[in-house]
Amino acid sequence: MRLPTPPDPGVIAVGLAAFDAALPLVSPSEATAAALRSAGREAERADLPYLPDGAAYGLVLAADELTTAEDQAEGLIDEAARVLEPGRALLVSARNPLLCAPGEPGRGFTSAQLRAALEHRGFTVDVLAAPGAAAQVTGSGAAYDPDLDRRPGLLDAGPRVVAVARAPASSVERSERFFATLPRKVVAAGVLCREPGGRLLVVHDAFRGHWTIPGGVVDADEDPRTGAARETWEEAGVRVEVGSLLGLFASSWPDRLVLIYGAIPRQGATPPRPVQAHEIDAAAWVPLDEALRQVAPPVRWQLQRCLEQPGGTWLQ
Repeated sequence: MRLPTPPDPGVIAVGLAAFDAALPLVSPSEATAAALRSAGREAERADLPYLPDGAAYGLVLAADELTTAEDQAEGLIDEAARVLEPGRALLVSARNPLLCAPGEPGRGFTSAQLRAALEHRGFTVDVLAAPGAAAQVTGSGAAYDPDLDRRPGLLDAGPRVVAVARAPASSVERSERFFATLPRKVVAAGVLCREPGGRLLVVHDAFRGHWTIPGGVVDADEDPRTGAARETWEEAGVRVEVGSLLGLFASSWPDRLVLIYGAIPRQGATPPRPVQAHEIDAAAWVPLDEALRQVAPPVRWQLQRCLEQPGGTWLQ
C-alpha cells in the first residue's frame, strides 16, 4: 500500500472553514497535523487503532487515507466513527477517479460514492466539496472557493472530493442514517387467478389501455399476499384465496419486484366488476389461451414463465 500523500492545501482549507477553531483536532498523518498547526489550529498525530472510543473532538483524514485504504476504506470510516465523540466532525478526502490517470493505484471516490460511504455508516454529510474545481474553470488559482467548489455541478470536477461529516450522536441515529441509504425498490403483487373451469381473471387498465392481470403496488406495512388479494378485489371485485408464489420478476426501470401468486376465487366464477372504475374499466373471465393472446406482451411473458416454471425468479 502506498504511503498517504501530503495534504492538498485546498483540502486543509475546507477543514479550516468547517471546524470550530477552538476544537483540538487529530490526524493519523503528521504532515496533516503540521499543516493544521501552521494554520493556528491545535492538532496532533495519532494512530486511530490506539485511540479510545469517543476520544477525538475532530478528525482529519486529509492525506488521501481513504484512497490508499482501498478495500479497507469502509473499515476506516467505521474506525473514524468509533474514535469520534458522538456528534463530532470528520473531514475526509479521496482522489477523484474521474480524473485519475489510467492504472493509477489506490481507490477513488466520486462525490456520490463518498457521500454514500459516509451515510451508510451513520454519518451526516454537512459539506461536500471539490477544492480547486472552480480554479480550473475560472483560472483564479484559488486552492478552495467555498462557494463555487461546493456547487453540485463542480463536485466531480476537482482532483479530490472532500466531505465534512458529523458522526452519529447515538446508535438510533446511526441506524436511521444506515436505513436511509439502502436502495428503495417498489414491490408489486398480482394474481394468476383461475376459476374451476380454467378461465383466467383479467382486467383492462384504463390508464395504459391494455389487458393485464389484477395486481398493484404493495402498501406500506402490507405483506405481498395481502396486497395481491386487496388489489384483486379493488380491480375486479373478486374475493380470492391467494396460494403459492408462481413467479418473482425484477426490473430496473422502475426499480421494482413483481410477485405473482396463484389464486382461486372464493365463490367460484362470480361475474367480475371493477370497484375502482377510474383505474380499471373492465374485468372478465377469459379462456387461458385467449387471455394469453389478449394481455400485453410483458404480462404474457410473465404468465408463461409462471405456468411453465412455477416458483422461478426472472429478470425482465
